[in-house]
Amino acid sequence: MTELARIQSLMKDYGLFAKKSFGQNFLINEGIIRRIVEKMTPQDFDVVIEIGPGLASLTLPLSKKAKKLIAVDADRDMIMVLNDLFKDSENVRIVSSDFLRFDPDQYSKKESRLFIGNLPYNITSELLEYLLEKGFKSAGVMVQKEVADKLTYVKGKKDNSPLGAFIKAQGEISLISAVDSSSFNPAPKVDSAFVRIDHTKDVDFKLYPIFRALFKDPNKTTLNCLKQYKIYDNAIAYLKEQNDERLSYRARQLEAEDLLDLASTIFDHNK
Repeated sequence: MTELARIQSLMKDYGLFAKKSFGQNFLINEGIIRRIVEKMTPQDFDVVIEIGPGLASLTLPLSKKAKKLIAVDADRDMIMVLNDLFKDSENVRIVSSDFLRFDPDQYSKKESRLFIGNLPYNITSELLEYLLEKGFKSAGVMVQKEVADKLTYVKGKKDNSPLGAFIKAQGEISLISAVDSSSFNPAPKVDSAFVRIDHTKDVDFKLYPIFRALFKDPNKTTLNCLKQYKIYDNAIAYLKEQNDERLSYRARQLEAEDLLDLASTIFDHNK
């Protein structure tokens, strides 16, 4: 049975349909599914936490390799199907929860877990920020192609983003696979990409708001961006005393490591 046929059969048997409110587009491209599972090496982590497993396109092959798999879905209809599919699986636990209210620390340590999922496109940034706040060794996520481009930080690139810079400052992001819209059922209106994020450095998420402030206006210097936040007045005064030349650059023109150092300095002097 093909993955499409399996998905259609489950939806028919359970009387289900894809819900736009949950951003449900079920991955049916078997080649891409195999590639994702192979490249994410779930067997290398103590715990794998899947975000929005839906009808288990990734969950099924992940469960065959993962030591422990936690599948978290907000849709009770999906939870019903998942409970039936994995009722005899000792290494799989199904959790009914909005992921933004789910606490991964109850199930794993950040330095030994893998997050993986086909993220709802309407809350992609919010979910990625939550993953970064909670921490992980690696994460693999399906996002819109244009989002994947923005997350790939390269000094000087016009569409660099604070999220991309923050990811780059603590690790690496790599493309696992481009994914066109026909790889889903129902097919979304945009193409996608599955990316892997690996952490090599532990960076405090408290610095992320400063990254966002530095990128407040992509056409303004970091100094003019920071001036929009009174909380950073003391830090600005300190940086001026040090003749810090980074104040004269746009954030996107700096290396991610420079942004991290700048954010750390600001954090230490913004009181």
